[in-house]
Amino acid sequence: MLGRWEFELPTQVRFGRGRLGELGTVVREIGRRALLVGYRDQSGLEQLYARAAQSLRDADVTVTELFDVPPDPDAELAATGAETARQAQADLVIGLGGGSVLDAAKGIAVLARSGGTAWDYTTANEAHRSVPEALPIVAVPTTSGTGSEVTPVAVFTHHGVGPDADVPLKASISSPLIRPRVALIDPDVTLGSPPRLTAACGADALGHALEAYISRAANPLSSALAARAVRLIVKNLARAVEDTGDPEPREALSLAAMLAGAAFGSAGVVMTHAIAQALGAVLHVPHGEAVAIGTPINLHYNLDSAEEQYAQLAHYCGVTSESRREQAEGFVELIADLLRSVGLPNHIDSKTIARAAGADVADEAARQTLAEKLARNAFASTHVPLKLNPRRVRPDDLKQVFLELFSTKN
Repeated sequence: MLGRWEFELPTQVRFGRGRLGELGTVVREIGRRALLVGYRDQSGLEQLYARAAQSLRDADVTVTELFDVPPDPDAELAATGAETARQAQADLVIGLGGGSVLDAAKGIAVLARSGGTAWDYTTANEAHRSVPEALPIVAVPTTSGTGSEVTPVAVFTHHGVGPDADVPLKASISSPLIRPRVALIDPDVTLGSPPRLTAACGADALGHALEAYISRAANPLSSALAARAVRLIVKNLARAVEDTGDPEPREALSLAAMLAGAAFGSAGVVMTHAIAQALGAVLHVPHGEAVAIGTPINLHYNLDSAEEQYAQLAHYCGVTSESRREQAEGFVELIADLLRSVGLPNHIDSKTIARAAGADVADEAARQTLAEKLARNAFASTHVPLKLNPRRVRPDDLKQVFLELFSTKN
């Protein structure tokens, strides 16, 4: 039975090599005064930002630059950026960068029009309210990972909230008003991205696709998009990591990240991203690597509940077997092997554990305490994804998952 479901993608997607040169034309259709949001550290992206600025100037667009976004931006950045947008009387916000930049642009767009703080609109806040207004957003991704160019989600790091006030909380604003008006996706801007970053971004996109496919909120359209994304990533991620200058796999990964974003923007994500958000907040593990750590164990955890979905994805990826169970198990191994082959971790290393626990990694009491803290953080930051997980997740279940991830035997 197909059931009852909804799907929405109001973002206009302009995809193709060389399309960055159209930025000025795209923006001019929306407004004349733009806030251009980018990275604080522009190393290796200097020419890209110069080309974007030139395209905007050629279109007679007045530009105010805010190049102050770090990885995993704090919620305070949205407030300071919103003030800059108001002072500039910006008609729109342009995000030019990876997921952190695109999310920062979204948060700025909300607060510039709606006021308040990012926490006021964050779903982890029990007293949160809906976003009433937001400036239009144009998203230009420079990585193939988050899919934020088409999603209604923006993630920020919050301080002084959650179950452990001394521990940050990574949580999201979710609103249809922060879906970008236009996603300008030029695969050429990702050429030359370092192997480690390419792998980590690919793991994030793969996580989005896999999780959307097995989510309790999956629907026929989200599943079709997710399945195509999985197949593209399985076929092209290792190639892109091996040869960072080859445009063919880059084009495929840019498409996959967008498809995965559209899929999870409708169906949501599940336990992998709950694990990843906690690892990022508590242990400061970079997001893509945290997703890579959480993906294999999440696939194993959900095997009995998502066997049919795994077997379907295995078929799409060319994995065959005499039984559905073997095909599903083969798919889990395929994904785990892919992530290992591109150099990504599958566990939390002992130094990270020791640093966070404040004790020797062999101290069982310290490990238990740290696992409990991670589980609390995950439930506080991402309670909806945990509800969408195909197999029920209780706090003790998630604690055990983290304890397993502390082992180097994964």
